Amino acid sequence: MDLYEMRGRLQVIAEENTASEEEEENEDEGEFVMVRNRKMTSDPSDPPDAWCKDCSVPTHSNPREHTHRQHRVITISTAAQEIKSELHQRSSSLAEKVTQMENFLSNLEEIFITVEENFGRQEQNLEQHYNDVLQSLSQRFKDNSAALLDEKKLKLEALYGQLLHCGETLTASKELIEHAQKLHRCDDKHFFLQTVMSAIKRMEEFSKDQVELKVGVSLDFAPPPSDLTEVKHMMDSVNVVPAPSAPVMNPQLVNSASPSSLRVCWSLFSDDTVNFYKLYCRQISEDIATETMQDVSVLRVKETHCVVKDLRPNSQYEFWVTATNTTGISPASEKAVYMTVPSPPVIRKHECVSCLDAALIRWDSGNTNPVESYTLELCEDRETDCTVTESIVAIPTCECVVQLQPWKCYIITVRAVNIGGASEKSRPIKISTTGTFFHLLKETAHPSLCVLDDGFTVVYPDEDLPLSDLVFTESSFNSCVAVLGDLIPVRGHHYWEIEVNDWTEYRVGVAFEDTQRSSYLGANATSWCMRHIHTPSRHKYEFLHNGWSADVRITVQPLCVGIYLDYDSGTLSFYNTHLQQHLHTFRCCFTHNVLPCFALDKPGSLRIHTGVPTPSYITHTHT
Repeated sequence: MDLYEMRGRLQVIAEENTASEEEEENEDEGEFVMVRNRKMTSDPSDPPDAWCKDCSVPTHSNPREHTHRQHRVITISTAAQEIKSELHQRSSSLAEKVTQMENFLSNLEEIFITVEENFGRQEQNLEQHYNDVLQSLSQRFKDNSAALLDEKKLKLEALYGQLLHCGETLTASKELIEHAQKLHRCDDKHFFLQTVMSAIKRMEEFSKDQVELKVGVSLDFAPPPSDLTEVKHMMDSVNVVPAPSAPVMNPQLVNSASPSSLRVCWSLFSDDTVNFYKLYCRQISEDIATETMQDVSVLRVKETHCVVKDLRPNSQYEFWVTATNTTGISPASEKAVYMTVPSPPVIRKHECVSCLDAALIRWDSGNTNPVESYTLELCEDRETDCTVTESIVAIPTCECVVQLQPWKCYIITVRAVNIGGASEKSRPIKISTTGTFFHLLKETAHPSLCVLDDGFTVVYPDEDLPLSDLVFTESSFNSCVAVLGDLIPVRGHHYWEIEVNDWTEYRVGVAFEDTQRSSYLGANATSWCMRHIHTPSRHKYEFLHNGWSADVRITVQPLCVGIYLDYDSGTLSFYNTHLQQHLHTFRCCFTHNVLPCFALDKPGSLRIHTGVPTPSYITHTHT
C-alpha cells in the first residue's frame, strides 16, 4: 500500500468516526445510571452492558463481576465513544505523519532526479578536461618533433661541410707528397735545384695550415623542452573541485512555519561539493524605500535546510542562498517568498449573537497583513472532555454562522490560516443555546439615549442635551429616541423580554435594518411595535404598524413584556410575562430579517433580557 492509498483510508476512517460521534451525541447521559439501577438478579448470560477501563474488556454493570468490582466501569456506549475519539485522534496524528512522509518522498524524488542530471553533467565535464589534456600533449609532441628534425638537419649539414673540407685537404696533401717523391727521383741536378725550393716552400706553407681533426657537431640531440606546467595545471584541474552552481530554492511547504519561525529548504542543481551555504533573509515591506541591503540578514548553514527564528507573525520574507567551496562561491539562487503563521484572532465577544440552534461569531483578524482564511472550532462545554467535535474551515471573512444543538453550552475558538499553517487558538468564548442572545447596536442609538455599561439598560435622561451637542450619524435615529438590537440573521423563532416601570413611556418591537431613522417606530411600514402612553387617567397601549393600531384594551399593566418572533408562521407576539397573558399578535410575512427595536418617548429607562428560554405557555400556544 503506497502513501497516497494509506492517507485516503485514514481520511475515510476519520470521517466515519466523526459521523459515529455525531450520531451518539444525543444519547441519554443517564444511561449508566439506568444500568446501575437494574435488578441485582440480572442474568449473567445477558450480553455485557458495561466496559472495564482498567482491564479493557466488556463486563456487566450490576451485579459487577468479581474481578472488576474495584475497577472503573463505564457504559458500553460511553466506552465506544471514548475509544472512537481516541481512534480519531490517533488517525489524525497518523494522517499528519503520512503527509510529512509524502513531502519527504517528494523531496527525495527531486534529489534523485538532480543526482542523475548532475552525474551526466560531471561526466561531460571530466571528459572535456581529459580531451583538453590530450590535445595539449598532442600539440606539444608535434612541436617537439619538428624542433628535433630541424636540429638533425643542421647537424648533418655541418658534418657534410667538415667532410668536404677534410677531403680537399687530404687530396692536396697527397699531391704534394707525390710531387716531392718525383723530384727526389730526378737525376738532373740543375732541374732538381730549380724546382725543389718552390716545392719545399709549398710544403712548408701547407704544413703551417691547421687541420681541424675534431667532429664539429655533437652526436647527441638536445632534449626537448620539459616545461609541462600548462599540462600539469590542466591535469590538476581535473581533480580540482569546481565552484558550485546556483542552488534552487524550494517553495514553502504547508504547515512548515510558526508565528516566529520558518523552515526554509533548497536543493543543489548540480552534484557539487559544498562546504557551507549562506542564506539571505529579508522581510518584504509595503514600503519599497525601506528595502535596502541593510535589512538583509545572513545565516551560515551546513545543510540544505534551515529554521529561521525571531520573525514576525503573518509576515512575508524573501529568501535566497549561495553555495561556497574551496574553489569559489556560486551565483545566488532565485528568490523565494515564505510566510510565517498568523497571530491568533480576537473574538469580539460583545458582537457575538446566538439563538436556540445557531450562533453568529465575529472576530478581529489580529494580524496587520491579510490571512488566507479562518478555521472555527467548537466543542461542548463538559467538565471531563472538551475535545473539538466540529471544525469549519476556509472561512473567508471575520464572521461565521454556525449551526448548533438547542439547550447546550459550547466553547468556540478561531484560528487564522495562511500557507505557513494555522495560528494558535483564540481565547475561547462560551455560547449557550438556551434562548436568543443579542447586543444593542450602539451606533444606531439616538444621541440622547444612553446605553449603560451592562449593555442591556437604556436610559433617556431627564435633562435634554443642547441641540449643538447632539451628534447624528447616518446610522443613528434622529427623531425617535431609539436603538436597534443585533439579532442573529437566522429565520427561526426568537424570544426576549423588556423590563419596564409603570410610568415609562416606551415603544418596543422589531424593525427592518433600513427603517427610516427620521421616523418614529410603528409610524411606518418597516417597523412593528407596542407603545405605552401614561396619561393622568389611565395607561394606554397601542400596537402600531404603518401608523395604524388595533383596538386592544389592557386592564393590567405589564411590567415585563415578552416578545416572540416566529419567522415560520410570520407572527410577532407580545405577552405580559408576569400573568403569562397574550396581549397582541402582528401577522406579517417578513420579506427579510428584522431587528429588535427599543425607544423611549419620554425620560425613563428600559432593561432588556436576552438569552432567556421561551416560556412553555408561549411554545404550546404556537405549536
